[in-house]
Amino acid sequence: MNISPSVSVIIATYNRARLLPQTLDSVLSQSFQDFELIVVDDGSSDDTRDLLATYKDRLQYIYQENRGPSAARNLGARHAKAKWISFQDSDDLCLPHHLKTLHGFVQAHPGCGMVFANGKYLSGPEHNRSVIIPNDKSRHLAASGIRLDDLFNKSIVRLQAALISKTAYDAVGGHDESLRICMDLDLSFRLLMNFPVAYIDQVVFSYRKHEGNIGKIEELRLVENIRVIEKLVAEFPQVRVLLGQKVINRRMAYRYYRLAKGRWKRKQFTAAREAMRAATSLCPRSLKYQIYRLQCRDRKT
Repeated sequence: MNISPSVSVIIATYNRARLLPQTLDSVLSQSFQDFELIVVDDGSSDDTRDLLATYKDRLQYIYQENRGPSAARNLGARHAKAKWISFQDSDDLCLPHHLKTLHGFVQAHPGCGMVFANGKYLSGPEHNRSVIIPNDKSRHLAASGIRLDDLFNKSIVRLQAALISKTAYDAVGGHDESLRICMDLDLSFRLLMNFPVAYIDQVVFSYRKHEGNIGKIEELRLVENIRVIEKLVAEFPQVRVLLGQKVINRRMAYRYYRLAKGRWKRKQFTAAREAMRAATSLCPRSLKYQIYRLQCRDRKT
């Protein structure tokens, strides 16, 4: 008789052969062992395939032509046999108690759509702290529960620290494959609006921060963040009441403002002015935005 595992761990990877072994080993050495490991290779051109061959029957290897992380995760989820899904990034590390902590919670709360916990920075403190969610806020979230404004005001969910019900994941349509950076935030919003979401005040993974091409990544992150907010409001009109239109406008305006500053720095002057027009239309009483818009308009470029 083929007994399904309790958890399906899914890792989507692209050209991470150098870092992937540490991630795989951190998963395979979990104190909780009732899981399957699925690795989706999103069209890597490095030694990923050969590397994964050395793990033989310890994981399931799936290859697809490069379509992005959301598509790779969805493909992995379609092959998942377990009732619970754990998405891991191919460069971060699970702590030994990761799955035991999260699965223990959902065993006691089977109606939960998602539970998530905290993480720590692998390279040392960032923003004057060692953990991703500040300790005071982490304790508060665990005690008071997760509300929409918790996710809206600050993108606190890291799927590397989460366990998601396969039923809930399928019901909300999985990852939005048009998103390449803000897909976790988008998925978290949709899960929260449809299912109970819980938080545990524990650190379960180590996050590896990358520098990369900061300008390009930041542009895409801001553009996608705005799209995710617009999508949230369009799909769930009650969000306007739950959060308030002013709160929504302030968040979007600030992202347009940051877009404008980044574009101006990269000499994308027309696009910068367009972003500032959007910011000031959302928050017309903001003196800071009005001044910066006038400065952009008056500069001879």
